[in-house]
Parts: sequence; C-alpha cells; structure tokens
Amino acid sequence: MSYLTPTMAREAIKKMKSFHDSARDLYRNFDMDLLDNLGRRNIIMSQTQEKFFAQELATQYAGVREDGRTGEPDIVIEELDKELECKLTSRHRSGSISFQSDFETLQKKGALDYLYVIADQEFNKFSVLLFEGLTIDDFRPLSTGARGKVAMFKHKGMKKCRQLLGNCVDLNEINIAKCKKKIADPKTTPSVKRKAKKSLSYWQETPTKYRFDLEAI
Repeated sequence: MSYLTPTMAREAIKKMKSFHDSARDLYRNFDMDLLDNLGRRNIIMSQTQEKFFAQELATQYAGVREDGRTGEPDIVIEELDKELECKLTSRHRSGSISFQSDFETLQKKGALDYLYVIADQEFNKFSVLLFEGLTIDDFRPLSTGARGKVAMFKHKGMKKCRQLLGNCVDLNEINIAKCKKKIADPKTTPSVKRKAKKSLSYWQETPTKYRFDLEAI
C-alpha cells in the first residue's frame, strides 16, 4: 500500500480540473485560448498539482509542505521523511508520452519519488502514476541540447510504479498473445505464420512498451 491512494489522487485531480476550468474562462474573457499551447498550459497548472496533492497528503500525514521553487522539493512529507517531485505532461503530437526529470536533481538526490500526471488536451481525462525510488539508472543519459532534462526508460521505471488513476497496458504482452494465437491457428497460411513468428521474436526481445489509457474525471 502506497502513501498516496487512488482516492487522494482523484480528489486532487478534481481540484486541478476546477482551477483549469476557471483559468480557461479567464483566458477566453481576454480573447485567448489556454489550450493553444499545451506545454505552456501544463506549466501554468504545475503549481496546482503541487498544492492540491499536498493538501490531500496533509489529511493523512504531519509536516506536509509544497514549494516548487528551483532547487527545492515540490512536496515534502516530514512524517515519512519523503520528498516528492511533481510532473504534469500530455501526449506529444505523435501520441507518445515522455516522463522527464531534471538530471542534476537526480544526480544530487540519488533516489527520488515522482508523481506524474498525464492530462488530455481538454483536461478532462487523466492518468496518475506514483514512482517510488527512481534513480539516474532509470533514465536515459543526458544528451547535448536537452537543457538538463532526461527521459525515463519506461521499461525500467514502470517496475517501480503504482497506478493511481487510469490504466497502463503492457503492449508486449498483448502482441505476444496475438502472435502465438496466429501461429497456433491451423487456418493461418504459411506466409502469415512466418510474419507472426518474426513479430513474436520482436515483441519477446524488445524492451516493454506501454499504452496509457486516461480516465475521465
């Protein structure tokens, strides 16, 4: 059982959604659209993630505070001697989702807990994932031009994940089952069977890929 529960996550997301709806109305009043730039929208909303999840944690634990300033932990839970980094992200245009971290922070802390919230464009559907004890080995190496950011190896990081909202689907598992079914089917033609065997080998050997299904709130 994790220190952050699905119920707590749902309540925090409801508050974030309420704030988002109000912010969107404010933008409209000044002839602007909050959703024109999701990266900018998520930056604006990042403080609400820290504040509202800290409020939920404070109902169960003593000494919870949120900060968010550069170099400071997003959320501190003194009773548990925990620091929690908060990240809000959305799908890229390609449909992919990247879980990023600050390389310097990881290097300094050694191991950290991360709370990633995935939000759709309209801010109506979400996935909330709590990663405990992520280290620098769970992320890709720092590359030139990355501005100090590194992306998670999902096949490593997901081993330390607790899904609080939404659903995470193991694509390797699904595709391996499909391939095996084709190979075992006596009606499958030899050419299709060869392709299925090749595909089976790929999905058995490639690092696990995931699909994140968001949940409406």
